[in-house]
Amino acid sequence: MLLVSCSKNIPLESLSSEEIISLSQSKIVNSKSFSFDLRHKNGSTELPGDYNISRANGDIMKPNNIMIDAEIISNNFLIKLSYLSLGDRYWITNPISFDWMETPEADNPFRNIDPINILGDIYSEIESIKLVEYKNKEYLLSANINSNNLTSLVGDIIIPNKNVDIELFINDDGFVRKILIFGEVQPNDLSNTLREISFSNWNVEIEWDEP
Repeated sequence: MLLVSCSKNIPLESLSSEEIISLSQSKIVNSKSFSFDLRHKNGSTELPGDYNISRANGDIMKPNNIMIDAEIISNNFLIKLSYLSLGDRYWITNPISFDWMETPEADNPFRNIDPINILGDIYSEIESIKLVEYKNKEYLLSANINSNNLTSLVGDIIIPNKNVDIELFINDDGFVRKILIFGEVQPNDLSNTLREISFSNWNVEIEWDEP
């Protein structure tokens, strides 16, 4: 029997919300790589240096290889740039010529975020988990988290200790397909700001080359 109230689409043999999260946590901990796509509605994600991420997508391979293509608003201009982290070396593209430049960590605009650990941090203190729907071999769950557990996504520019509503779309194999993060997380967010992070290509081998 399920431990939560569910819609009529959920069969009796489905997992409980706690079992789904436990399965998903195990998959995330043991994953080697994944791709992500961050989008916003009614807002952006603010980084130090007057950078506001409108959209970002990329690939990640543990422990510390990261590739990001981002659309950033700075001083009312839209800038497209790419970022690559291989071990302890960092590269970023020139926003005008798009040529790669190696950069010290101190000048890295993404240094305060940690996309590798976004899901792990969200799961670390997830509360009030409810199974909303099971449909087409996918679970939809709603939950609450503390805003402090989103520093991997937004860095240090954050409203501390704020209750944040989220929704998780988890395949029945335990891999996360999408997370929705509702409302104010950073000081300039609106009550209707929405962050949508999609995940794909779990454990797909990725080739990494220096620029």
